Amino acid sequence: MSSDQAWNVVKKIIREIGQECTIQGQTVSEILVAFMVKAVALDPRNDFKVDQILTKEDVQNIIQLCVTRLLDTTNPSLSTIKMQVYFDMNYANRGNFKYVSIEEVDAELKIQYLSL
Repeated sequence: MSSDQAWNVVKKIIREIGQECTIQGQTVSEILVAFMVKAVALDPRNDFKVDQILTKEDVQNIIQLCVTRLLDTTNPSLSTIKMQVYFDMNYANRGNFKYVSIEEVDAELKIQYLSL
């Protein structure tokens, strides 16, 4: 599989996760979904082989795991990933850091999602 084909599969997965979350009543940014896909795929407990081609079953498992985690707003790991996204988008290339609350992260992600 070429890198273009692999990227198209990843984009399709991200889009499907975003659509499923929207259907369930939670709007999420593509950036947040991409971070979640990476976190789920790299988590050894999920037993995905990132160096191998994903089966249709693997793709469905990734989608379901990501949707479940993105919809579980009481889980601290979701807040952590939101903060990572916010940090990467705003402070990764800066030398000055400031404390950011999760409410600021939520607001910023919604603003950036609406501007996509």
